[in-house]
Amino acid sequence: MNNEIIQQFNRWAGENKSQLAKALTGAANSGGALIPQHLEAIITNALPRISPELAMVTPQFDNQSTHEFNRLTALGGIGGAMGESAVTPVTQPTFTRANVALKVVRRKGATTNFLQNASKKNVDSAATNIESELISHVHDLCNYNMYGNAVANPWEYSGLDTFISTNRFNKVSGGVVPTNLKELDDLIDANFELQGMAHKKAFVMSPQMLSKFSQLLTNVRLNQGLSGSFSQVDIPGGWRLNAYRDVPIIVSSGCRPKTTMPVVTPAAVIGTGAIADNLPFFFQVAGITKNGEEIACAEITVTTAGGGGNDNYITLTWAANTQCYRYKIYVGTVAGTVYLRHVIPGFTYDANGTRTVSDTDISAAADKRWTSDANGNVTSMRFQTTPATVGAEVPVGMRLDIPLNLTVSIPPEVVVLWDLDEFQGIGRMPYTNEGGSQFNGLVTIEDLARTDDFLPFLIKTYGALADSFEATCAMVRGLRVV
Repeated sequence: MNNEIIQQFNRWAGENKSQLAKALTGAANSGGALIPQHLEAIITNALPRISPELAMVTPQFDNQSTHEFNRLTALGGIGGAMGESAVTPVTQPTFTRANVALKVVRRKGATTNFLQNASKKNVDSAATNIESELISHVHDLCNYNMYGNAVANPWEYSGLDTFISTNRFNKVSGGVVPTNLKELDDLIDANFELQGMAHKKAFVMSPQMLSKFSQLLTNVRLNQGLSGSFSQVDIPGGWRLNAYRDVPIIVSSGCRPKTTMPVVTPAAVIGTGAIADNLPFFFQVAGITKNGEEIACAEITVTTAGGGGNDNYITLTWAANTQCYRYKIYVGTVAGTVYLRHVIPGFTYDANGTRTVSDTDISAAADKRWTSDANGNVTSMRFQTTPATVGAEVPVGMRLDIPLNLTVSIPPEVVVLWDLDEFQGIGRMPYTNEGGSQFNGLVTIEDLARTDDFLPFLIKTYGALADSFEATCAMVRGLRVV
C-alpha cells in the first residue's frame, strides 16, 4: 500500500467519521465489525511473515492419501582401499521405505448477504472474513508443524516436537540463562556432525530470545565504506542478528509460553482400575496452544487408597481451555522428579473425526480415557493403569522431557534448529489438495454452494510433514532470557 492510498483513506476517514464508526461497529444486532478494504492486501502479504513455520517448508504435490518416501538409515560401508587388480566389493547405502498419512485440515466460514450489502461501499466483507479464517488455518498448520502428534491425535499430523529425538536437550525446568553463544553453536555442531553443512536450515526462536542472543554478540565491527581508519566503527553492544554462522534466525510465536496451565485437581478412586494400593504419584500438566507449550501447573500429588486391592484408578480434572490443541502430562513417583509420559488431544471426536462430546479415548487404549465439556474441549483424564508408564504417543526422544516451570517471572523457552532439507531433514510437506491458492499450493480456498442468505467458503489442506531424517534437526528446551 503506497503513501497516496494512505493519504486518500485518511482524508476520507476525516470527512466521514460517522460512516467509519458504523463500518467498524461490533454492537449487538448489527452486521458485525468490518475492516477497511485496503487493509486486505496487508493481511495477505503479512501471512508469510507471521507464519514462517509454514512458509519455510517445501510443498510437494502427491496424488495419494499416503505419501511414500525413502528414509536414509545408513551410508555404504567403509574401507575402499585395495589393490589395483583386486575384486571391488559391493557396498550400498541402506534405505527404509517410509510413509506419512496426509491429514485433513480444513475450516468453513460464511458471510451473510446482509453484511455484504450493508458494507459494500466501504468493505469487501467476504474477502475480509476469508482472510481472517485463512490466518486461523495457518496458525493450525504452524502448530502441527511444530508440536503435532499423530499418535496422540490421529486426525492431525506429527511435527518437530514429536520427530526430533537424536539431538534433543533439556535444561533445568525453570530455565537457564545463556551467557554466550555456545547454545547456538551446540545446535549447529549437532547438525554439522551429520553432514548438514550445506542444507537449508534455520533457527526458530521467540523474538525475546533473539534479542538475548543478539546482546551476547558483543564484538561487532561495522565497516561503513569510508577511507582509512574511519571506515571501521566498533559497536560494543552488538546488533540484532538475522543469522548466526550463516544460519538464518526465524522468530516464531510458538517457542515462548504466554500462559500457565490452570489448577489441576487429582483424585484416587477405588473402582474399575488396576493400580495398586498405597502408591504415590506426582503430576504436572501443560497445554499446547498456538504459542507453544504452556508453563505447567504446580506439581500435584495423589496416593491410591489402601485395603481395596489393586482396583484403583486416578483422575486429573481441569477447567476447559478452548485454545489448547493438546495436553502434555508429566508423571513421577518421587516429588520434584516428573517426566513426560502422556500426550492427549485437546478435543474429543466421534468415529468420523468430528469434534463432539465424548467420554472415550479415540485411540481405544484400555489404560486411559478422557472426557470433555459440552463443546468437546477435554477437561479430565482417567488412568486405569499406572500413570507413570509411558504412552505410545511419547517417542523415546521425548521421554526425558521435563516441564517448563516458572521459577522466576520470566518463562523458559524452546529453541529449534530446523534442518529444511527435503531428503536428509524435515523440510518437505506433501499435500494432495488441488487448486492451491496460498503458500505454493499448500492451502486451497474455494467457494461453496450458497446456503440460504449466506455465502459459505472452505479453506483446506490435505497434507503432512515428512520426517525424511530427524537427526540433523536439534532442539533445546529450557533457555531463559534473564
